[in-house]
Amino acid sequence: MAFSLIFHGDLASLLRRRWRGRKHISRSVTRLASIKDVVESFGLPHTEVGRLVVAGRDVDFSLQVQDGQEIAVWPVSVPWDVLRPSLLRPHPLTKITFVADVNVGKLARLLRMVGLDVAYDYQWDDCTLASVSKQESRILLSKDRGLLMRKQVDFGRFIRASRPEEQLREVTSLLDLGNKLAPFTRCMECNGKLQAVAKKEIIHRLQPLTKKYYNSFSICGNCRKIYWPGSHLEKMVINFFGSGKSL
Repeated sequence: MAFSLIFHGDLASLLRRRWRGRKHISRSVTRLASIKDVVESFGLPHTEVGRLVVAGRDVDFSLQVQDGQEIAVWPVSVPWDVLRPSLLRPHPLTKITFVADVNVGKLARLLRMVGLDVAYDYQWDDCTLASVSKQESRILLSKDRGLLMRKQVDFGRFIRASRPEEQLREVTSLLDLGNKLAPFTRCMECNGKLQAVAKKEIIHRLQPLTKKYYNSFSICGNCRKIYWPGSHLEKMVINFFGSGKSL
């Protein structure tokens, strides 16, 4: 006797190299283990699972695997509504915020650019990242399967895309954030909120050409970094908002 796992959607592509691409896997039961432990033994973080079905019945991560079971493993539905309770995640988030690891540091900056709250520090280790995700109820973004498997992590995403711009679209599409974006309202360096500031109040900090050509400024309420609509802003707008592709 054996149990079998059927991976739906793109989940088979996330398995360990030995199993990658196999949508149907059969194994013998050698010890008592929960579905969560079994699924993750194949390299798939529990954060990627949106639904588990056994004998036509939805089950949670704690169900013990037994011989003869056929377990259907489904990815999270898109758009993923993290604000509503589900069987696998009975305690939903109250707002959408993120924490990112060093593997997706450029993504963290881009998410801040479009106004989303992202905790990030390149010096944070896995233990700190998992703790921040749990204690601050943040969605953990990473390319590290082991990190996403940590039990403290309830909500997370294994980032599929390689290029930061594509990663940005991946996250915003996954969570249907199109109407929640507020570009250039958050500091890309420290995540603080930006506020308008009169030129005369910060003129002593400006370079000569900036003083001459720009009159509209914002300042971070946290780190006091100054922003203005220069050529870098125009480039960002073209890349992410005016290229014919929506976020």
